[in-house]
Parts: sequence; structure tokens; C-alpha cells
Amino acid sequence: MEVRTTFPDILNLKDWDLILLKRYAPVFKKPVKTCSLCSLGPCRPLNENPGKCGISEDSFRARYALLDAVIGASAHTSNARRLLTDMINKYGGTRGINMGDVSAINTPLTTLICGIEPAVLSDMEDIISYIERQLTHLLSSVSFGSEADKDDFVSKTLHAGMLDNLAAEVTDIIQISSMNMPKGSSADIINFGIAEVDTSKFVVLIIGHNSVVSHNILHMLEEKKTANSFEICGLCCSAIDGSRHSHGHGFKIIGSQSMQLEFIKTGIADVVVLDTQCIRADIVEEAVKSGSIIIATAEETVMGLDDISGFPLESITRTLIETRSGFIGDKNKAAEAVIKIGASRSAGSGGKGQKGQETWQMPVGRGAIRDGEIRSVAPSVIMGEIPGIVGIFGCPEEEGGQRAKNELETRDLRPETRGFVFQPGVRGLKSGITHNMADEFLKRGYIVSTGGCASIDAARGGIFKKTSDIFDGGNITNLGSCVSISHLIGACIKITKIMSHREINGNYEEIADYIINKVGAVIILWGAFTQKAFATAVGAARLGIPVIFGPRGRYYGLHLVKSEQETSVIDARTGNEVKTHVLPECLLYSVQNFEEALYTAAKLTMRHNDTPSGRRTKLKNYIELYKGAPVKRGAKDTLPEDIHFYVRTNYDIPEGMGDEINPILEQNNWQLSSIPDPTFLKRIVRLEKGAYSKPLQG
Repeated sequence: MEVRTTFPDILNLKDWDLILLKRYAPVFKKPVKTCSLCSLGPCRPLNENPGKCGISEDSFRARYALLDAVIGASAHTSNARRLLTDMINKYGGTRGINMGDVSAINTPLTTLICGIEPAVLSDMEDIISYIERQLTHLLSSVSFGSEADKDDFVSKTLHAGMLDNLAAEVTDIIQISSMNMPKGSSADIINFGIAEVDTSKFVVLIIGHNSVVSHNILHMLEEKKTANSFEICGLCCSAIDGSRHSHGHGFKIIGSQSMQLEFIKTGIADVVVLDTQCIRADIVEEAVKSGSIIIATAEETVMGLDDISGFPLESITRTLIETRSGFIGDKNKAAEAVIKIGASRSAGSGGKGQKGQETWQMPVGRGAIRDGEIRSVAPSVIMGEIPGIVGIFGCPEEEGGQRAKNELETRDLRPETRGFVFQPGVRGLKSGITHNMADEFLKRGYIVSTGGCASIDAARGGIFKKTSDIFDGGNITNLGSCVSISHLIGACIKITKIMSHREINGNYEEIADYIINKVGAVIILWGAFTQKAFATAVGAARLGIPVIFGPRGRYYGLHLVKSEQETSVIDARTGNEVKTHVLPECLLYSVQNFEEALYTAAKLTMRHNDTPSGRRTKLKNYIELYKGAPVKRGAKDTLPEDIHFYVRTNYDIPEGMGDEINPILEQNNWQLSSIPDPTFLKRIVRLEKGAYSKPLQG
């Protein structure tokens, strides 16, 4: 019997969160010691000496984790709200949700959480309003005199993450449906890089995440038949989505968000247009120094510029040419102003500085993963014959240089590894870290998907040329901008529906229970992150998908690591509890370097229900990647110290590794163990084929 909860409130999924917290202990890593939230402080809460309001150290730190998750989820939700408003104003609320005919479930996260599948744009109103209400209540919990319990803060943090995942899916579905972006496939390959920019044209650079401005500019240029005189390009997710809705319109991708300062300082851009998110705080100053006109278009990112939105178009154009900056809240008017300035050519060049020579290639972001692809791989993923699904996302930093060296060579804060200095394993290579990660997983037959700036970084090494754009073992797919991570999470939901025959609508607990116990997926978030990435990560963790943070992620406010409080699972075939090692071993975890990310990901794809053949492959990958890591607590080429936890029977031992593994098993008094049909929920226990027990607590 299924327990359905649609549009869940803060407490509706708390029981599931507490099940997770029995297995995964929360660790609060944010380096804050002093609380100044109220006027009683500042004070320094400690567990043995609470703050002036009575809050403990753990609860004080947990509150910061909730605040970060709410900030991140609010950013994605705000973007979804702005996008929906603009698209309804342009096309009307009755415009259909169009994801093509590639899937029977177009909105897996929305259907799972809200119990509905929106048919038209106006249906998104209720969903976004629900998210906004929930975020308001969660933010209220941070205020003085409200929540004070550590576990409740963590549960609320997970709730904020779930809302972030929902907002990300809603955002991408709105723009895919409204802007004719690819719907589950893309045959288009685009060249990108600074060298792709034709500086003889009027260069417009767009930075941020809202795709409306670039969409408006491109279509206005086509209507006016002046597109050949303009070069429209972008950085960050605006660039990714600009290429998605304009794969026939000539939009150019410059690179990831980490290249903002580098490109602005070239002076190549005649006009810089800002929408919202992932924008440097000094971007206005640097753009003006370089001779570019700068226009802000989002109320969330005004940047101190004068509001000229209400001026007539002629006055706006004249003001921008004279003062070199301004805020225009009407995105249509902003697009018109850009085109008018470019057509007049009286604005002067942004400097037309030197540009780089290198270009790279990647496929246009394809969007959702098709049902046919899911059906093809689902059995192999569940049995472990495909070793796992690896999502690589985040905001990779530029490698090399003193600034990167200062930021990356930092000491780990974990007690067991204090004193270890992080040395990035691939600094100086022409390709990015995410490229090298993806390449290693592809060689070993994993399904790899990327999105956002991670896709750009991965493409710099030519990774997308090596495989086809099909969601399958040994292939890599570019899903789109950073909100496209929702499609990877959605793929795990679809795998669950196909393999378990469980209904999705409002069935969050049972779907999450299947994913954490049987779907070998892991997400790697690499780089210096925003609160958005943190919120996305905790949402994935609530659904049972472990997330690995890069070295900078150790400062994130919450990690969820293996606890000894509960190490058993329920065998759904018998109802018996089976003592076992916690799998996956953690849900939120930071690593120190590239190599550790590789072997940790290989370990986190293991599940209790792996077939012996699947477990052998996963163990082989884990061992080989561990052996290839830098020296860590012993000599290189040694076996992982925890290998005995992952061998259930002798059939799990990889071929040719018995002589190494068997002595470790003997040293740890290893015993044969059964392979259960794992679940955390008692109601999943089968009484007979096709029947379920009555719902019980936990």
C-alpha cells in the first residue's frame, strides 16, 4: 500500500528524513563560529556552553545550512518565476508544455512531488507558488526564537533542497516548451571559445542564467534582418541556453562563468548584458574600464545602475551611449536598446582587444532523457552490469595562476586528515578537471551526463567527440544548463518506475527508498560553488542520490556521512532485518582532489542488490582508481582499507585480485552475507506477489 503526499509541507516527509539521519550522521562544516543573528549577541555557541538564546553549537551550525539551502533554492525559484511571467506575457498561459514525444512522463520531479503533470504554462503557477510559500516558511524557521533542534534544521534543509530540484525542472521545462529547445536529443555540434567571436561585428555579451534576453535579441535581429551585423555571445548558463534556443541563430558560447573577468578585460564586447546569478561583483567596474556599455536587466542584479526602464527608447539609447551603463527591467526594451545602439554604431567599440586562438566543440544541450534510453539501461543499472550513472556538474575554476593556487592549495579540516595539503592532480593539463573525470568514467563503461559550466569545461578536452549522444554505458550526454541536473535526477525516478512498477504521483518516500537502495547513481559537483549548487545537492541526497563535493565543498554547511546508529536494511522478500554495511556510504561528502573524487564515486555506486557480476566490476573500478590516487595514509598501490565491507561472497571478488583481497578478508574476520532485496520501509515487504503490507511507521 502506497502512502501519497502531494505538495508536501515541511513536516510531511520528516519521517523519511529521520530514516536517513539514522544511517547518515550530519556534519556541519561551514567555518562560522560567531552568531550575530539577534541583538543578544554576538556570541559563540558551543554544545557545552550554548549561545545567549540557548542554542547549541550543532543547532547553530545546522541553521546556517538551512539558510544556505533556502538562499540557493530561492535563486532557482526566482528565475523560474521571472521566466514564467515573461513567457506567459509573450505567448499566453494556454501555451502547451511541449517536451516532444520522447517520454510518457515529461515532468518526473513535478509529478513525484506535486502529483500532477502540467499541460500548459499557466499550470506552472500553482507549482511555483507552492515553492515560494514553502521557502517563506523555511526562512521563517531561521529567525530568532523559531527552530532550535538540529535534526529539524537538517530535515528542513533537505526540504529546501527538494524545492530547489523542483524549481530547476520547472525552469527548464518552461524554456524548452516556450523557446523550441531540443527535446531529448540534439544532433547539433557547436564550436565555442573566444576565437569564435567575429570582432568585426557589434559584439553583445550576455552573462547570467535567464534565457529571455538572448532569446529576444536573437529574434528581433531576425525580424529586422540585421543579424549579420551582430555577434551575440554569452558566458555561463546564459551561453548554454542561448545555444539551445538558437541552434540555428548563430549564438556563440565563450566559456564558463570563471572566464568573466578574462573576457571582459579584452574589451571585445561592445555591450555587456547582465541578467541574474553567477555574476562577478566587480563586473560593472571592469566593463566600464574596458570601454563596454553595460546593461542590467534583472531586479535581483541592479548593480547600482540608474533605472532607465521608464525612458522612451530614444532616451534609453542616448543615455546608455553617454553614461555607458543603465538598468532596464523590461527585457523587450533592453533587447531593442541593444539593437538600436548596435545599428547606430555611434557607441564606439568596446576596444576590440586581442582574443584567444583555441576553439572547442560540444553538442547543444539536449534536455530530458528519453524513455527509450531509460528502458534500455534500467535493468543493467539496477543489476550493476552498467557500473553506474555519474553526473558531473558545478562551476569549475580556471586552473593555474596564483589566485587558483592560493584558493585550491588549502588544508583539509577533517580530524583524520589534518595536515594533508591538497595538490590538484591535473593542474596544468590543457583539458579541464571535469574532462579528465568524465574520460576516466567513460573508459570504464559508466553512463556520464554533464550540464552547465561543467559541460563547457569537459568539452575543452574534446570529450564529446568520443561518444554518441545517447544515455548509455560508455557515453556522455550534455543535458543543458545547470538546471538540467533535474533531468538526471528525473532519469533515476524513471528507472525506478520502470523497474519497480511503483506509481510516481506524490509517492516520494517509496521512490526515494528504491533509488537509494538500488539505483547506482552519483553526482559530482566540482569547483567553487554557489548556494544554488548546495541546495541542488541536498535535494538529490533526500531522494537517495549521493553527491560528492570538490575541495571547495568542504565549506558547505552540511555533510551526511555514514553513521553507526543504523546499519541494517529490511529484506523485502522476507521482512527480516539484514545487518550490512551502509550503502551508499555517504550522501553528502567532500573530497580533497581529483583522484579521490574518482574512487569515491566508484564506491558510491555500489548497492546491496548488485549481482555478483556487477559487484565485481564496481569493486575492480574502486580498487584500481584507489590505487592510482596520491599517497594517502600509506604506500601507493595498496588496497582500500574498507574493501571487506563490499565483498558479500567469493563471487564478488574481481578476477585476478583474490591473492590481494583474501588476506584482508581474513584479517577482518569476514563472513559470507546474503544479497537482500533492500528497503528502509516496512510497508514495502511483500506478503505475496503483487501485494504490499499495510503502511507502518518507518
